[in-house]
Amino acid sequence: MTRDLDSSLLRAFVTVAETGAVGVAAARLARTQAAVSMQLRRLEEELGQRLLDRSPRGVQLTEAGHLLLPFAHTILGAGTDARRALSAGQVSGTVRLGMLEDIAVGRLPRALRRFSIAYPQVALEIVVDTSSALSNRLADGGLDVVVGDPALVDAVPLLTWTQPLFWVGARGFSREDEAVLPVVAFGGACLWQQQVLTALRRAGIAWRIVCTSTSLPAVQSAVEAGLGVSVLLDGNIRSESMRVLGQADGLPDAPTADFGLFMRPVSGAQAAAVQTLQTFLCEELHLGLRESEPLVVPAG
Repeated sequence: MTRDLDSSLLRAFVTVAETGAVGVAAARLARTQAAVSMQLRRLEEELGQRLLDRSPRGVQLTEAGHLLLPFAHTILGAGTDARRALSAGQVSGTVRLGMLEDIAVGRLPRALRRFSIAYPQVALEIVVDTSSALSNRLADGGLDVVVGDPALVDAVPLLTWTQPLFWVGARGFSREDEAVLPVVAFGGACLWQQQVLTALRRAGIAWRIVCTSTSLPAVQSAVEAGLGVSVLLDGNIRSESMRVLGQADGLPDAPTADFGLFMRPVSGAQAAAVQTLQTFLCEELHLGLRESEPLVVPAG
């Protein structure tokens, strides 16, 4: 008989994958580092797969780990969704949410669909744009909640967090030693791109930009076609057509991406709906906020 996957083991795995370090994950889970390491070993033994590569710099997902991660999110999310639906009460109203394309193309849209099922009386209006544009709309009252780059949003974030980026190439990509590295670059006001080029320069790697786009799907398609390598958030890696690259491929550590959660002051009936979405986002993005610890933005 096939055994169900232990949710506590999956939660340890997801938290380590999100934080990139066992010690940080242990603090978030309120467990010892040894206990979390043991949970990871148990999960790997149960699946018969190595899920994480461990090094002095931290941990990174293996190919099997990347394949497991979305399933782990789904399994853990189902239990949370059940609790939300049972406690939804009479929360209602319209919430206007703005987010970056890098977030919008990942797993968050599927999570927002679950939010709509759990809270059917809350109407979500979603805007996907650059951080600068989202900042302007937040300032003029056109958005209630924004997930964007703290360096480009002109407001004080309620929370900030960092997510790892990963080098990716097509399934068949290989690079000969000393060969010029073809790079698929993000255009526009992408702060990651300069960090990527700086990392390559410091590592002494010759590179040339073969494709530039402000569209995440276009960058993904260029990578899938084998035009070159790029950096992506884990949720935007298409595991069926891409592979994660690293030191074995002669590449330096990938940079990280900074995000912030921003809200404008609201009042009245809408406040409960905005607060509910805020708590949901914190849970889905693994920011350590529990329902018993709401962040309250006073009405202005």
